[in-house]
Amino acid sequence: MKKKIIYLTIVIIFVFATSLLLSKKPSNSNNTFDVPKKPIHWHPHLKIIIKGEEQFIPPNIGISIGHNIDNQISGMRMSPTHTHESDGTIHLENNRPWEKPETLTLGYFFKVWGKNFNSSCIFDYCNNENGSLTITVNGQSNFEFEKYIMHDKDEIIIEYK
Repeated sequence: MKKKIIYLTIVIIFVFATSLLLSKKPSNSNNTFDVPKKPIHWHPHLKIIIKGEEQFIPPNIGISIGHNIDNQISGMRMSPTHTHESDGTIHLENNRPWEKPETLTLGYFFKVWGKNFNSSCIFDYCNNENGSLTITVNGQSNFEFEKYIMHDKDEIIIEYK
């Protein structure tokens, strides 16, 4: 009888621990749980500071205008990650973000922009004895760098000091 109680207690503890682990969302914010299952139109804000100087983020990153043979505007194409203004506002517009979650990442924005950004470099500035790269999101240190999935109203600061 005593063995049955011990065995039953072990089974109950195992079931409880397993259900607790399965119900927890992983702490890494770069996962499929952060990718919405509905269309989005989000506006995170990005600031880049290199050696104390804020960097210019141009308007119309990810926007291209086509012209026909008579050089008349024939249409506009927008990446799901783009800018309109030069104030650091990134526009994330995606009707099916779950199909291409990489389009929500900070790294994808830099890829669209054609600029270098990863955990060790921003533009031509890389971690070395002359400086190091940090990123904060909404005032909190972040270590996902190019893999970070941006969200509406995020305040992202990339700094090389």
